[in-house]
Amino acid sequence: MKFLKIGLFGLLVSLSVYVVYHFRTEEQMSFFKGDDARIHYVGRFDFSDNHSPKVWSPGAYLTFDVYGSKAIITIADELKFGRTHNYIQLVVDGHSKRLKLKGNVNRILLFSEKSAKHHHVLICKNTESAIGYIQIRGIQCRQLIHCQHRKKFVMEFIGDSITCGNGADSSQCSFGKGAWYDYHNAYYSYGPQLARNLQADWMLSSVSGIGMNHSCCGMKYNMPEVYEHIDFHSGGKKWNFRVKPTIVFITLGQNDGTKFMDQYEEKYLGFLKQLRKVYPKSWFICCTSPMADRTMKAKMKACIQGIVQSQTKKGDTKIRAFSYDGTYTAGYDKHPTIAQHRQMMLELRKFLSKEKVSNL
Repeated sequence: MKFLKIGLFGLLVSLSVYVVYHFRTEEQMSFFKGDDARIHYVGRFDFSDNHSPKVWSPGAYLTFDVYGSKAIITIADELKFGRTHNYIQLVVDGHSKRLKLKGNVNRILLFSEKSAKHHHVLICKNTESAIGYIQIRGIQCRQLIHCQHRKKFVMEFIGDSITCGNGADSSQCSFGKGAWYDYHNAYYSYGPQLARNLQADWMLSSVSGIGMNHSCCGMKYNMPEVYEHIDFHSGGKKWNFRVKPTIVFITLGQNDGTKFMDQYEEKYLGFLKQLRKVYPKSWFICCTSPMADRTMKAKMKACIQGIVQSQTKKGDTKIRAFSYDGTYTAGYDKHPTIAQHRQMMLELRKFLSKEKVSNL
């Protein structure tokens, strides 16, 4: 009996210690709103909604540093059409995983460990504006840390579904088994891969199906018409263009086709004029489509080279034409896979080095 009492007493002490420790740990966690200055946002985020920034564009991301043993982020999903869930890429201390949001409000455990440590977190929107916005409600953790996140360079990638990373990722859903947006992975598309390779920040200004002059799939607008809007819809709020990229890559033309190249060229020249107003010092790299077949690629290459030569004669010295060597169509609906996006990235990196664009 005496040993039983001692055992029960020991158990109660252990439970008391656990409860006190557990609740003390929980009490040490605070909630930091989504617009906290210690969170670094890159991309077309809208900060007008009650301390909770929202974003539509693919590839937009936030980074922050945390000290603690546990952290949770709360992200709202627009649930456009009542059923389309966004995907995000979660990267904690370099370890990356792709997640599908499951409800209108999602509490996502970032990490949970026995002891408090310093952690670096990046969260990237993998799906595009057509799937709706995500909204960062806030972060629950012991402490957010003031850190310098901004990189020396910023790269912007303007394009269509290729630039979005559409059709690239079958890691969680085999091609043909899910909806079209189930294969999105903007984080591993060629643009963000190139930016990370060169230690730069990135922005994706891209919409699946969009063209320079003619869009596909029933879309009634083109990129020059919606480029100034934060959500890439003509009725949306205007973007401020405060961030000035070092290099802007333009990859539009796959959806235009080659039937009306004169109209494509005219619209392209007008778009370059539009871009030069907001980015007076940026480099422009005008690219052929990496999905184009041999015939289309040759026509696009000749057209884009003519456009660049025309701009150069007008005195614009910070513009170049680039043509992909490969054709990348192994993914869903003949889009590039993640592995092929890496090959595209390597082509672009080699070109930048050869042409000595900027001082990257």
